[in-house]
Amino acid sequence: METKTKCKFVSLDKVTVETPQGDRFTLGLSGVIPFEMQEQHCQIIAALFDKYYQGDPSVIMGPILRGMYQCRCWASIFWYGPDRENERERIGAKIKSLRMERRMDAQDVAQLADIDASNLSRIEKGKYSAGLDILCRIAAAMDCHLDIVPNNNRVNMAGHIIPEDHKKWLITAKRSTFRLAECLEKYGEYHWQQSRYNVNIGDTIYVYVSEDREIKYRMTVEAVNVRYDQWMIHEEEFWVDKDRINQDETDTKYALLRLEATSKSGKLTEENLTKHGFLRAPQGTKELDGELLRYIERRF
Repeated sequence: METKTKCKFVSLDKVTVETPQGDRFTLGLSGVIPFEMQEQHCQIIAALFDKYYQGDPSVIMGPILRGMYQCRCWASIFWYGPDRENERERIGAKIKSLRMERRMDAQDVAQLADIDASNLSRIEKGKYSAGLDILCRIAAAMDCHLDIVPNNNRVNMAGHIIPEDHKKWLITAKRSTFRLAECLEKYGEYHWQQSRYNVNIGDTIYVYVSEDREIKYRMTVEAVNVRYDQWMIHEEEFWVDKDRINQDETDTKYALLRLEATSKSGKLTEENLTKHGFLRAPQGTKELDGELLRYIERRF
């Protein structure tokens, strides 16, 4: 099947994708894809981009990731980002913009930076991967300096902007109700019934497992106010209370939580938490702050 999106493997566990809109992404895969299966995976990924991608990167870790599960792909996406070529073009365009602002001729900048003028032209066009020393000399020639700065549009895996003031929450999970560990091992995420709790995209959720009397997981809120859909049916196998599955979900809203890390420190037990302000496991959700939050973040 002919697709508009172009996809190709650049290593056994990484592909590049170029969309009809001109956007390019590098997708990391959770496992090594054998050569004989790479063409099939490329066709599936390209078809999913054709179907869902319209310029919004959130679909990559949303419908596209879910589509890969449904197509029973060998591996799933665990990371995505701009292609290196995009970064070269971005840096080159910035160099040219600064040079033009300073009304400097390319030949003069090249001479001051002690590089060939043709190479500077290729750098500005994003056609040449310049090393750190060369970039430093170009910056110095324009009375600038290099720096590493945070991305103002910091995003989570679903492509949503994470606000700087995002909150930290504590919730309780019970194995007697839902086999969370198995769900996270299989999918790396699960849908939590948010009920009346106003969690937001980008918030951090710590999960206290009541049977273990310990905080076991740190998760990120990827989506909120999600209606029950066909994808959530995959999670029904982990419900211990089968009556729960038969409930009417028409008006229920869920938050999609994605696993960030599993605690292996052994320090986040109920006994230790109590010494730092923990009173009891929350029945719903508890906003974390103060000494308890600082202890959890230090020991996780």
